[in-house]
Amino acid sequence: MSSSGPAAVLEAAELCSVVGDHADAAHLLAEALITGPSDPALLHALAEAQFAVGWDGCALALLAEAQRVAPDDAPVAATRNHRLREHGRFAEALTALDSLPGGSGSTPVLRAGTYTAMSLPVLAVESDAGGDRRGLWWRTGGPLRFLRARQLRREREQLAAVLDAAGHAAPARVDLPALLNRIVNGTAQDRDALAAVRAATGHLAGGRRGEAAAVLAGALRRDATHPLLLRQAARVAESLDRHAAALALYRRLAVDPSPIEVLVRQADLLIRMHRLPEAVQFVESLPAETARAAGLRRVVAYAYHEAGLPAAAAGATGRAGIAADWHRPLWWRTGGPLPSLRWRARRRDDEVTAAWTPRTVKELLGPLAGIDAADLMDAAARAAAVLDRARQADVDDGPADAVDVLAAAAGADPDPQVVKELALQLSSAGREEEALTWLDRVAATDPPDVDVTDGRLLALTWLDRTRDALATLEALPPAVRAAPAIRVRESWLYERNRLWTPALDALGPAATMPPWLRGTHRQLWWRTGGPLWMIRRRMRAYDAQALSAWRSGTVPLLSTLDGLVPSVTPAMRTVVDGNRLDHEVLTTRWERANVAARLTAGWLATAAAFAVLARVAQARAGLDGGWALLAGAVAAGVALLVLHRWPYRYTRTGSARLAVTRAAPLTAALALTGAALYRLGGWPALAGATLAALAAMATARVAAGAVWRALAARVMRRFIRREPRAAALAETLALVAELRGTGRRNDLRWRRFWLERLERIAHAMEHDLPATFGLVDADTHRQLADGGRGAARAVRQLKFLVAAPASADAWRRVEDVLRHNTAALATGELGRLRRAEPVAVPVPAPRSRRTVAAEVLRTAVFAGLPLAVVYLAQPWLAFSETALNWAKVAGLGWALLYVLLTLDPALRDKLSTGLALVTLGQGGGIPPVEDPVLVARSRDSARSVAP
Repeated sequence: MSSSGPAAVLEAAELCSVVGDHADAAHLLAEALITGPSDPALLHALAEAQFAVGWDGCALALLAEAQRVAPDDAPVAATRNHRLREHGRFAEALTALDSLPGGSGSTPVLRAGTYTAMSLPVLAVESDAGGDRRGLWWRTGGPLRFLRARQLRREREQLAAVLDAAGHAAPARVDLPALLNRIVNGTAQDRDALAAVRAATGHLAGGRRGEAAAVLAGALRRDATHPLLLRQAARVAESLDRHAAALALYRRLAVDPSPIEVLVRQADLLIRMHRLPEAVQFVESLPAETARAAGLRRVVAYAYHEAGLPAAAAGATGRAGIAADWHRPLWWRTGGPLPSLRWRARRRDDEVTAAWTPRTVKELLGPLAGIDAADLMDAAARAAAVLDRARQADVDDGPADAVDVLAAAAGADPDPQVVKELALQLSSAGREEEALTWLDRVAATDPPDVDVTDGRLLALTWLDRTRDALATLEALPPAVRAAPAIRVRESWLYERNRLWTPALDALGPAATMPPWLRGTHRQLWWRTGGPLWMIRRRMRAYDAQALSAWRSGTVPLLSTLDGLVPSVTPAMRTVVDGNRLDHEVLTTRWERANVAARLTAGWLATAAAFAVLARVAQARAGLDGGWALLAGAVAAGVALLVLHRWPYRYTRTGSARLAVTRAAPLTAALALTGAALYRLGGWPALAGATLAALAAMATARVAAGAVWRALAARVMRRFIRREPRAAALAETLALVAELRGTGRRNDLRWRRFWLERLERIAHAMEHDLPATFGLVDADTHRQLADGGRGAARAVRQLKFLVAAPASADAWRRVEDVLRHNTAALATGELGRLRRAEPVAVPVPAPRSRRTVAAEVLRTAVFAGLPLAVVYLAQPWLAFSETALNWAKVAGLGWALLYVLLTLDPALRDKLSTGLALVTLGQGGGIPPVEDPVLVARSRDSARSVAP
């Protein structure tokens, strides 16, 4: 060739490309093709230059023309195959290899590479049998040929479907002269774009991202459609964490089709914006052959993984696909070689995805779609400059100056990125209320913004505004709430309130946990029962009950507080709300512990009763070993059945009075009767042992419940002492709200409940509230103690008005005092609490020791007199053994009854106790008192489920 021929042009173009002047290289090559023949080498080099300046569609057209001119040119066919693969046009990529000679050694390699990019590993192995593809060979079955054959049939069907969907039409003929003239005329435009991209790259390498955004903004004002500028601007916006702006810039690319890299970046941006349904929909809306790209399948798998759907993530890649190394641990965690487990999990994941309502990317971008690209980069540059100034101020002068810089910038131009950084700095400085105010301004423009929601949840959690945080979570779309950042924040919110099962459920499946979160997940899993799923299910029900009771029970208190004290601060409402939540959680937890302790004690007592009864059956009834075990089991079962049918309701009660008046006499009677029968021997001895075992089982349940009830009372006392004002205010608000129902005032059960509530309020005012201030001087301590006692007396004086009101004016006086105390407690003006002067009470005359000793001696003499008579008369009367035993039982019963009658001064309680002992618990005595609040809740629940 001559020095001015194609070789010289190629050499000159290569020199230009080496120094980065791809526009000049394209100009030289295009002029040579305009003035000369269509040389495939020149067309090939021009296509590479067009790829370098971002004109992918033009470059693909030039490669198609080059292959048309030279069908058997292997380098051209290989380059076209690679470039078509990069753009997801796999059907054309395979067609580009058909024109090569049959003996070409590169054809099998290129075809196998295409199949690999399409996630068809078996076809890749079969196409290049001589290639080194041992990894794919093992993943597709290894030496098990039947597995590979089955997969091969499936992949051939998938390939045929892709080819049919793509069509078999040959590419349209390129208008080469017009295309070359456009390249020549656009050389200046390409030069400017390359210069701007080089300058922006230099700024990025030096860490000056704001300057890079400013350079690209200026270039985009001159040319807002150049693909190279748009791609680089989108990358810079990504580096500045402006994901929505980067997505909007990518959507402006007028390349058809877009490269797989650009599509992957768009889907990845949607995931980073926590728009997981939109990311999946974006990939599924692409052509079928493009959606099979391995990179896009990885993106879909990652979207499902971030949404906490492990089975869907594992199915999005396929174990035999190119992404096997990435998802192998996920495959094992979702069942491994047991497909039934994975199918069950996949059904659950499909139910979740069926509820997704994704929006289109255009709807998602909203106003950003209509903003000029240069304006987007200008805003990014301004925000980057503000953030840089804030960081420098933080380094030089401290966080306070950084907050001032951010606040000034946000006030002048409330850029979302600047506002988020300002809110983060304010939260770090303990100024959550201000952070929440700024975040609310941003949330008004984009409510589902995950970063804003995460910041709001953080501020609300630190402010203990649990109700508002839960309302924020419930207002989110399900897919946004499934974002990892939101799930972690929700779990932390529940964990702070000691709601362990909701905290575990919020994190999602363990298979999708990041490594740094698996420790927390494992700890919560063990805390909620570990492998004992039935314990976790019961705990979940208790936690849901506590949340439901708190939500429904605290609303009347807060509305009452707002009505009585209009000037109450949000912080005080939060104190009341948080106090009630802690109270419900503690109450529910200790109720759960009480139930567990009573059940455990009952079953352990049953097991011990079985062992004892089996031995009694063998020793006293004369049964052999096997029959004795059977008799012991039957007797223990009968005792357990009788326990559940008769004394069980007394052993599970929370009233100590019922435990004393019902459970204790009944248990004593059963034990005494069992002891008397046991002395008879034979089968009556087994019956007596059964009654004694029944008494022991009931005693074990009562003792276990009493121990845990005492521990619960101690814990609740410590809880009240920690925040006595909140406890007193909550009790007062509850009483005011309950007094509004005039129908309840005539219910004596409600009056008794209100008396107990008044006593709790008085106790908090008298003891706990003064103790809040700790150690003070003697005068202040005396004044605080006197004030607390006076306020408690004023509250206790309301008891008689509640118990026995003389007129409607009594209820008005009660409400007036309670309303006044509510305002004083809510505003912190404790000196305004209503007080009462002490009432003079006659002091009883002290009794001497001789008098006390005489009373004790008299009680002992009269209690033991019948039993002493029995023993003294035995030598003369010669009672039989049976009569003597019954006489002893009667004497012991009289002694117990006399002691109870002497210790209990109330005549009504004496009669009830005696009647309960005589009738053995068959309907005598005072009926148990029910909590009217619980009765009202149960009725409301019954109404809610009634048809």
